[in-house]
Amino acid sequence: PSPAAFGPWGRAKSEYMGGVGDGIGVKSPYKAECSDRVPVGPDGRFTLPLIGEVRAEGRTVADLTAELDSRFSQDLRSPRVQVAIRNYVSQRIFVGGEIARPSFVKYDSNITALQAIFSAGGFSQYAQPSSVILLRKVAGDERIAVRIDLSSGIMEGKEDLQLAADDVVFVLKSAIGKWDKVVEQYVQQAIPIQMAYRRDPFTTTIGSFR
Repeated sequence: PSPAAFGPWGRAKSEYMGGVGDGIGVKSPYKAECSDRVPVGPDGRFTLPLIGEVRAEGRTVADLTAELDSRFSQDLRSPRVQVAIRNYVSQRIFVGGEIARPSFVKYDSNITALQAIFSAGGFSQYAQPSSVILLRKVAGDERIAVRIDLSSGIMEGKEDLQLAADDVVFVLKSAIGKWDKVVEQYVQQAIPIQMAYRRDPFTTTIGSFR
């Protein structure tokens, strides 16, 4: 596919999946007894008045909202529950390659590729900002990859690429011609994450965002 074909995928926001330690905000505009802020405990659950324990780990905001609205409705009329994530603790991004401190970076809903890189100490003197690999989960541990060009964002202050939870951002030392071999021969050996790499012709060609 042409580089433009990666645009919708690259800018898509993946759904939040709850995790241990995350802060959950529950609110009802008409029912104060439905409103609270609670952390997700070590067992992946949180507790609310009236309904007790709720499993949050591995679930989306929409899923949690539907369950809470249903359970509160057993005792209250039209609770209209709203759920929001107040603190992302379980979600993270790995930043590696030619940067100062290859490491995991805490995820939040607005973090971009450049922000994640600078949170890990910034580019090394050998880094090529125009040659950055972004790996994103599509199913289980399987990921697809694109090449992103961050040089214009640094030099011209243009809009940066927004990240999703569990993304891998890997900065290369120099441009490499055979992009379809980069992930297998270089990136996978240098990151502390187990993953599968999809190799069908629609996802393994690495495009570029500018």
